[in-house]
Amino acid sequence: MIDRPFPPRKRSAAAGLTAAGALAMLSGCDGAPDDQARFGPPTEVSAFSTVEECVASGAFAKVTCENAAKEARKTDEKAAPRFDSKGLCEDQFGGGQCLARNEGGQSFFVPLLTGFMIGQMLNGSGGYRYNGLYRNGRNNSWYTPGGAWLTNGGYGGRGYNYQVGSRAVTAPVTTQRIQTRSSVVSRGGFGGRVSARSSGGWGGGRSFGG
Repeated sequence: MIDRPFPPRKRSAAAGLTAAGALAMLSGCDGAPDDQARFGPPTEVSAFSTVEECVASGAFAKVTCENAAKEARKTDEKAAPRFDSKGLCEDQFGGGQCLARNEGGQSFFVPLLTGFMIGQMLNGSGGYRYNGLYRNGRNNSWYTPGGAWLTNGGYGGRGYNYQVGSRAVTAPVTTQRIQTRSSVVSRGGFGGRVSARSSGGWGGGRSFGG
């Protein structure tokens, strides 16, 4: 896969955090118990929109940032949330934020990849685990392909640090099922938060690596 620069993400004036973007708080917010039940207790991760942001943080070597971005692109092909219609995908992520794909004779729509996550493996190996991220522009939150919600933006005093359920870091990458309107509605939206947090749906992100 071709490695190429990533377009910078627009800053949100309301966010008030650093380049990685503000994310909603986990503690005391509705939906947090559900996240822990699905994805386990929170663990610390780092999230970035671009390789440049990652390198500028000083937290990771350039090669680590580049590997994270490449792996995010690679896993996006398999693990991006899949929807059976463009309208349903845009309900979750916003107008113009979804693209069509085909695999195994099936057609579906996926949201644009807008960032990547670096998490520490929890098996004592000291290695890293990477994942792609998808942005809800209405509340400026990021989600993993499986719908785990990144929270506590600026955790530990660093703007690029967040928390996410530990199983979102350690779980193997799997192909997502194609979601229908009935399955999304039954969960309350992608990540289980449309009805609780964003009546207008998800959206507003920019393409990461396109």
